[in-house]
Amino acid sequence: MPSPPPEALATVDDVQARTEQEFTPAERARVTILCTDASAMARTLVPSMTDPPPATAVGVVSAAVLRALATPPEGLKDEAIGGHARTLAHDGGGLYFTADELKLLRPPVPVPRGAFSIWT
Repeated sequence: MPSPPPEALATVDDVQARTEQEFTPAERARVTILCTDASAMARTLVPSMTDPPPATAVGVVSAAVLRALATPPEGLKDEAIGGHARTLAHDGGGLYFTADELKLLRPPVPVPRGAFSIWT
């Protein structure tokens, strides 16, 4: 029997705390799924993530979920009106992590310790 999936790194309440928009019941259901998906993505992209996860994990997953919520559902990527243009969606879709966010999920690089010599 397969083991249950790991717990999501962020909850609907974590995401709700980071936005002024009040989620409807339907949006709360979508946020729950996005939190689960983003958590699985984070664990896949950062296999060295510590257990328990770093304190930054809640904010990183919440930011990814909020970006996904802001992505137009119809898949519209770019929009131009007159001389003004903007990008509405990321090439990979709505749910993604930035390079900086992935760094926040990785364990810190240990500081070298001990004496060493440099030969000249």
